[in-house]
Amino acid sequence: MGLYGKKYKVDDVNVKAFLALTAAGLWGSSRFWNGVQQDKVDWEAVYQLAQEQKLVGLMASAFDGCEDKGLGFEIQDVFDRQQSKAFAKKVYSIEQYNLKMNTFIGAVISKLEAEGLHPLLLKGQGIAQAYRNPIRRSCGDVDLLIAENEYEAAKQILAPKASKVFGDNPKELHVAMYFSRFILELHGSMHVFLTRRQDAVLDAMAEKMFSDKDFRIWDNDGVAVKLPCANVDVVYVFCHILQHLFREGIGLRQVCDLCRLLYVYRDEIDRDLLQSRIVEMRLQTEWKAFAALMADWLGTPVECIPMYDASGKYSEKARKILSHILSTGNMGRNRDVSYKKKYPYLIKKMISMRLIIGKAFRLGTIFPSSVLKVSIKGLKGGVEDLAEGK
Repeated sequence: MGLYGKKYKVDDVNVKAFLALTAAGLWGSSRFWNGVQQDKVDWEAVYQLAQEQKLVGLMASAFDGCEDKGLGFEIQDVFDRQQSKAFAKKVYSIEQYNLKMNTFIGAVISKLEAEGLHPLLLKGQGIAQAYRNPIRRSCGDVDLLIAENEYEAAKQILAPKASKVFGDNPKELHVAMYFSRFILELHGSMHVFLTRRQDAVLDAMAEKMFSDKDFRIWDNDGVAVKLPCANVDVVYVFCHILQHLFREGIGLRQVCDLCRLLYVYRDEIDRDLLQSRIVEMRLQTEWKAFAALMADWLGTPVECIPMYDASGKYSEKARKILSHILSTGNMGRNRDVSYKKKYPYLIKKMISMRLIIGKAFRLGTIFPSSVLKVSIKGLKGGVEDLAEGK
């Protein structure tokens, strides 16, 4: 593990096996396993990849959830008894944690609505409902969107009940709170803070959605949890992917989320509206590159992906994105950040700036225009923090 993560080759047999299992878990078909050289697979390496990308649940669904003839072998055939038990325990813990988080979300939503507020659940457990087995999606934080004029009221209701409040940023209308095992993030906007243009489009989308009351509803054990409508959710999830890609890094799990949203809501998504928003944000290249990633490597049916472009240049970009995701791990957790504890302040800042520049070179070959804008913003912010001693 280094500053930029681990080294993986997308053509490696273990990577191919991992991706085949991910696709099989996503779509419930064993056909993705065809062509994998099973006798050469290092299953511990495959499992390690699934853990790094938070996709152990999908790996499990590949083994027991295929709706056709199945893979032709069981987990017990590739792991010894002790490993099989550890794998089953991991999957069970994912399922149980999801169920507990669902209960927590229901309680929070009920409390806020009882106070006359109108929270909306972003990402996470809402997206999980688009999966074949929602409780096998590895979850992260709970993200709630609340109208700007209700943000302070929601914060005042929730903060006293939290065990810890952190990341409070009144300017960005964002605060995070610990509630026992769960982290809840409260957002007063859908901003991703990459460019003003993108945030302006997200603002207009959110305003129209709230004005029209255009929500999806998730029946969470009797609690009606509001989710963004499909036309908003797809764009927001995509922008959120880019936000993390250009910052600490993303995992393949987030790309799988977009795959499932596009597939499940393929008949509800207004393709012309989606294209107009992507064009207005000036993210056509980014969208088409991720479209190729979803189709080429994760098995998403191309007819479900608006603006899909089969030209080779986007497939090559997709390959580079995949390599970057595998190297950095979910949310960049494959990167060695021990320098933050080893060195004094000034050296830490210098290393951070080196990382920003290094990532710019890596991602700049894929998205030069966006990377330039984001890198300049990041370096500017770093210099300002340095001047203020942050």
